[in-house]
Amino acid sequence: MLSRDAFSGEKHKHILARDLIADSALGLSDGLITNLSFLTGFSGVISSIALIRVAGIAAMLAGSVSMFFGGLLATRSDIDLYHADSKREGYEITHEPEEERRELKNFYLEKGLTDPEAETVVNRVTSNKEKWLEDMLIHELHLHRSELGNPYRIGTVIGSSFLVGSLVPLLPYFLLTEKYYSVLASLSISLLFLFLVGAWKGRIVGKSTWRSGIEMLLIGVAGSAILYAIGTALGFV
Repeated sequence: MLSRDAFSGEKHKHILARDLIADSALGLSDGLITNLSFLTGFSGVISSIALIRVAGIAAMLAGSVSMFFGGLLATRSDIDLYHADSKREGYEITHEPEEERRELKNFYLEKGLTDPEAETVVNRVTSNKEKWLEDMLIHELHLHRSELGNPYRIGTVIGSSFLVGSLVPLLPYFLLTEKYYSVLASLSISLLFLFLVGAWKGRIVGKSTWRSGIEMLLIGVAGSAILYAIGTALGFV
């Protein structure tokens, strides 16, 4: 039989893996849709496949760097907000303990505990200031310290996933020499990948894989069609 510590460790790893998959799915789908739409629209304006290749590489690298810093800054903001709220709650626990006790008791009463039961739980929790603060933050922010991600890890996962995703619609432009066939191959391969990524995301969140895949596919089609039409129209200007 597994010990409680072993079970806790396994659960913690599972949560980290789930977050890693979610961040990867975000980067992949974003990279696919962004570069597919960009390349398709750009192909409507430019006839030179060499120029399309250069532009595609530039868009891929710029998007990857942007996603890296976006993920990093978003996670850093979450951490800063958590620490700010932690500091505020710590101050209120020190200077307004009775008010904080009543607030914590109300949380447990709302969960269905009786008044004596809630009072017993509050007395136990508030006997340790660190646990008291942790409980207040969980109830108010619905977030535990262990759920705060590493900014550089998250930024790296999202950025590198974006790079991989945006590479998919770009590859046909390097493998083929005719723009027309490059566009068709890029669309076909990218839409297939979009469906697979959408199905993957659907499986992660417990939705229908077919529905999620088709939704992602339609987003890619819509984005590419709109930008291609715009690019073609600009080509005639």
